[in-house]
Amino acid sequence: MNAWPDAARPGEPADTARPWHWLARLDDGGQAPVPLGWNPAVRQWLSWDGSALAPAEAARRFRYLGPALTPAEVAAEAAQAEVMPSMPPMPVDMVPKRDAIRNHVLIFIGSVVATLFVAEKIVQWRG
Repeated sequence: MNAWPDAARPGEPADTARPWHWLARLDDGGQAPVPLGWNPAVRQWLSWDGSALAPAEAARRFRYLGPALTPAEVAAEAAQAEVMPSMPPMPVDMVPKRDAIRNHVLIFIGSVVATLFVAEKIVQWRG
């Protein structure tokens, strides 16, 4: 289920006047929410890299989570509720978990190989 706010307008946000919204990719099960900009003048989603996405394509690939709040709105909600709002956290570097694990394993292997190389050179130098 895509969970778009208005079934008559799939792929469009609830509040078209707001510039940023949280969307979740359907292909990864919504594990990494993505902030996308909405341009009401041309009725398109805009990605951080400048690429445009039509509402029909967005409805096919994403699930709507809600508007991206401004820092002032977050502070106002936190003050009103006296708790932190429950917006999904922004991924640190937008790297999927499996890629981050792979990168860490490769860094570890590289560190081991470099350590063995240096140890071999030290042993050769002393011997």
